Amino acid sequence: MKIRVITSLFRNLQYKFAALVLACLFWYIVQGEEILEINRRIVVNIQVPDGRLIKGPETRILDATLRGSRVLLGDFSTKPLEATLRIQDGKVGQVRYRIDREYIKNWDNRIKLTVHDPYITIFVDERATKKVPVKEFLKGVPSDGHIIEKTLIKPNVVTISGLKTELSHVDEVLTEPIDISGLSASKTFEVKVGAEHAPKAALTPATVAVNLLLGEQKINKRFASVPLDIVGSDFLTTARPQLVSIVIQGTPGVLSFVKRGDLEAFIDARDLPPGKQYSRPIQVKIPPDTVLIETAPQTATIEVQNQRRQN
Repeated sequence: MKIRVITSLFRNLQYKFAALVLACLFWYIVQGEEILEINRRIVVNIQVPDGRLIKGPETRILDATLRGSRVLLGDFSTKPLEATLRIQDGKVGQVRYRIDREYIKNWDNRIKLTVHDPYITIFVDERATKKVPVKEFLKGVPSDGHIIEKTLIKPNVVTISGLKTELSHVDEVLTEPIDISGLSASKTFEVKVGAEHAPKAALTPATVAVNLLLGEQKINKRFASVPLDIVGSDFLTTARPQLVSIVIQGTPGVLSFVKRGDLEAFIDARDLPPGKQYSRPIQVKIPPDTVLIETAPQTATIEVQNQRRQN
């Protein structure tokens, strides 16, 4: 019985093998002719002529459907397709392109390509260059009792290159934020610069040195009822008003030692003929390391009498 089974299996072996080969061939043909649809993304790389730039990214992403036989679509991996869009020389302003298979290299025309939203709108402009000043962007405040007295930026001018329409609105560029919270001594920061209204602009140099010079915080102090003197006249003189108010500025340490008697308010009456009234500016002398902020009033009326002073 066992021998009969084995004999029957090997009987007409060549015909059975041929039948198997034909079955596999028919299966391959059927599978190869099966029509499939797959979804893929297209990465569109935009190339512009020399001296031109585009607004926005230089690559755009589109969704597409591919339709073809299983054999043809089997060569496509899950990676996006790549298309190349070359902007024609002389194009400036807003241009619109329809992306199709002609932009994809070595495309097999037996495969149907349907781009879901095939139109790309691009703004093309000339590349421009200009020089603009740099301004510091400070965040926070120094430690108590300190102020930023001076800021030195080196270099204080940079060259910016980008879209001509965008650069027309750029009058200065800012540094990246510099945190000065709690700063208690002068310090130099190496920071990047950027153009907020021209995000694609290139700057040369890309970094600057910002030197912040700190000083003691200053306050104002008013001294009222400072006597007004008249100097330089050989005649008797009177003034209205006889007292003035003076405001000076300095550090708290310096102002703590300043008294009313350390300030002088006077009018120079030299070479003024007697017998008349005059309106003259009030001059002030203040202690070292202080700054004059205000004198009230700023002028006074003086009368030069005919009577000479007694020596």
